[in-house]
Amino acid sequence: MFILIHAKTEEICANVISALSELNAQTAVYSDESQLAGCDVLIVSTPLKDEFGLEFVADASKKCNAAVIVLARADIAEDVQRRIKFTGAYVIGKPFPKSVLVNTVKMSLLAKENIQRLEQEKSELTKQLDDVKTIDRAKCCLIEYLNLTEKQAHRHIQKMAMDTRKTQREIAEDILRTYSGVTNV
Repeated sequence: MFILIHAKTEEICANVISALSELNAQTAVYSDESQLAGCDVLIVSTPLKDEFGLEFVADASKKCNAAVIVLARADIAEDVQRRIKFTGAYVIGKPFPKSVLVNTVKMSLLAKENIQRLEQEKSELTKQLDDVKTIDRAKCCLIEYLNLTEKQAHRHIQKMAMDTRKTQREIAEDILRTYSGVTNV
């Protein structure tokens, strides 16, 4: 696990790194944007040198796939959370016990893994849905131009896929190309 820390001073970064020592993670202090690509967790202690840090958090959350944790004064932590909730960042009010930071890092990594798993499942389901739509359009062509029933068209696509060792989608795409000059498919 690689944790990147961005803060106003080196002292703040050192304190955060010290608090995370029990995680046995690789840590680094933020120096430039190129580091964002490789980090698993980005910890931003507000305010930063040039800005408060919310714009940086918004930009970083778009550019990297890291879990983001923002450290803000306790009296404004709720407002900060409300302003950056679209980023999915976690906000911890300062000062905080070491255990809160460690547990937030662990929870944010679990949440990140779950989100990645759900995105993968969504991608697979989207592909399956596209396959079904393409196959259904091809069946419609077979029904219209070859006067097959829906069951016969379905069986025709299945048999062609088995005989040619292609997927049903590939067969459906071939059928759609065959009849594309005849109809708008």
